[in-house]
Amino acid sequence: MKYLVIVESPNKVKTIQKYLGDDYEVKASVGHIVKMMTGGEKNLGIDFENWEPKYKIEPEKKHIVAELKKDATKADIVYIATDPDREGEAIGDNLVEYLDIKNKYKRIKYNEITKDAILASIENPTTIDENLVKAQKSRRMLDRIIGFRLTNLMIKKMSNYPEKPTAGRVQSIALKLVVDREKEIREFQPVLYSTIEAKINENISATYYNPNGEFENKEWINREEAQKILSELSGPLKVTDIKLTKKSDAKISPLKQSLLYKKADMSSKAVQSAAQKLYEGFGDGGLISYPRTDSTRLSETFLVKARAFIKNKYGEQYVANDIKGFSGDQDAHEAIRPTDISLDPEQAAKKYQLSSYEYKVYSIIWYTTMKAIMTVPVREILRYELENNNHKFKLSSSKVIFDGYLVLSQKDLEKELPKFNINDLVDVQEYLTLDHETKPPAHYTDGSLIEKLDEIKVGRPSTFATTVEKILDRKFVVKEGNSLKSTEFGEVVITKLIEGFPNEITEGYTARVEADLDLIAEGQIDYKHLMQSFWERFDNSFKTAESTLERTVLLDRFVGENCPECGNPLIYKTSKKNKEEFISCSTWPECKYTRSVKTYKNKRFSFLKKVNKNK
Repeated sequence: MKYLVIVESPNKVKTIQKYLGDDYEVKASVGHIVKMMTGGEKNLGIDFENWEPKYKIEPEKKHIVAELKKDATKADIVYIATDPDREGEAIGDNLVEYLDIKNKYKRIKYNEITKDAILASIENPTTIDENLVKAQKSRRMLDRIIGFRLTNLMIKKMSNYPEKPTAGRVQSIALKLVVDREKEIREFQPVLYSTIEAKINENISATYYNPNGEFENKEWINREEAQKILSELSGPLKVTDIKLTKKSDAKISPLKQSLLYKKADMSSKAVQSAAQKLYEGFGDGGLISYPRTDSTRLSETFLVKARAFIKNKYGEQYVANDIKGFSGDQDAHEAIRPTDISLDPEQAAKKYQLSSYEYKVYSIIWYTTMKAIMTVPVREILRYELENNNHKFKLSSSKVIFDGYLVLSQKDLEKELPKFNINDLVDVQEYLTLDHETKPPAHYTDGSLIEKLDEIKVGRPSTFATTVEKILDRKFVVKEGNSLKSTEFGEVVITKLIEGFPNEITEGYTARVEADLDLIAEGQIDYKHLMQSFWERFDNSFKTAESTLERTVLLDRFVGENCPECGNPLIYKTSKKNKEEFISCSTWPECKYTRSVKTYKNKRFSFLKKVNKNK
């Protein structure tokens, strides 16, 4: 063996081995090979003097490390081929250290698992990016400090909780967003309004509007005013103005991870799993580029091939001259895109027997990428202004005059209007009012919560899905349909966290920390100085919260039934072993009656505060 190539996932080994040939041996580290220790000051596993995390080999990875080390001694060069992000760089750095290959390694990066990409990476090796490693170490230490200390404080300041009341730098902000949205929905007061329509025929109606109306939306009318206006309307509408314009549809941006989650409208776990499978491929190379990305950049190499495909299939007029998008904060890779643009979703499903989830995710990626590099549709917009008894109405339609990326779906749902002239009288079958009320904001879904976290720059693409899973697993949030709804347990936890740490448990603070991590990754600030400054501020805040926060006791959650064996009330409890909820007699262990609960219900947690502050 001349060359050893180390990847993260065993699922990549066979494909990459096939690309590289017999001179290369491809092995997998199976993710991280080390874990952060506990112990030391405040049991945090950190060398505070040098600001270094203390690592040890994962117990279940010892045999993998031993085998890799043995293989590395036989190789002339060891290629570190871990994922092209901070975590991948950190795994690579650990491999270099624990395999003792500092003088014989090369770092290779690739955004897709295809033969061209793998061979190109071998031909253009680099070294471990120390700044990325420092950023990852800083993130790991920050998360350990915040997560461990806040979780331990919540455990100390709460009791009778259904699940351990954990906290985290990103996790707690995700919970705060869900709780804030829940409060918005509860406190929402609808605005009542009406609209007036002039029904011209079964398919066409003109809409009343008042440019001087009291509402921001000029079609909205006070309900009492609407009845008065309706009484003044009769007969035909008179055409007072006609405008014919052209308008281009919006450009489509190449796809980044957070938008994929939103478009898929599935659980974050399902999207993550499907995307990872598509990236690793089915033994024949990957179908998509690296999915954990916040970049909307497309490589020139891909664009050349994609534009040629579109030109050949649809014509040169369908090829966009420019592409909407920008480089994300972690621009070591591209937007999510197909590796082969000629492989459409139907062909991919047939060739690789894609699951329904994989097919849906691949379809979103393929169609979004195609639209991003195709010309936009152009529409002819026809607008009529009409009048009756000095009341204004409007009527508009659009007609596609160049289909652009709509050619992919062959759909045009717009309807053309009849042709009218100025001063024409348009017969009206009926004037009618419609009553409406504004709706509260929608609950977050997995996708919209991930999109929000990305929008406010909290967290990294690689952690979004696990963050959503954490707040669900901890029973801070439950899922009803696709909606994420906070439990009272989650609300109590976030209320206490904000009460104790009003300056730290905020979107702005967490985003600033993320921005600082980006600056470390770019080599612009000293991570040790950042960590020391953070520690001093956080430790002061923690000491204040520890001495002032009151202790909260969550009362039992009653089922509303009595125990069939002793007649006392039944309550919900959570198994410490498997974290599943069950029903128990409230007098347990005196009465040992229990039964299972098939599904977790969003029962409200009653709670009270005890004012003994130091317990």
